[in-house]
Amino acid sequence: MALNRAVAHGYAYGPAIGLARLADARAGGGLDNYPLALAVEADLLARQGDHQRAAELFRTAAARTSGAAGRRALLERAGSADPG
Repeated sequence: MALNRAVAHGYAYGPAIGLARLADARAGGGLDNYPLALAVEADLLARQGDHQRAAELFRTAAARTSGAAGRRALLERAGSADPG
């Protein structure tokens, strides 16, 4: 639920607020290895303009994702997040 709140706040109030909510959600460490949390952080960073870090996080999330379709989608996002 906290992860969903971070996404919602990121869209409603901007990526910086979403990243702050995500940091709150991750404070206990329970989301550290959760690929979706990494993907959310990557998306928020990309929207904030940090494309290189976003691409790195999308690739990390892809590596931790078990499904081929999800992994492929995250790798596509990595490619589009890092135009350089």
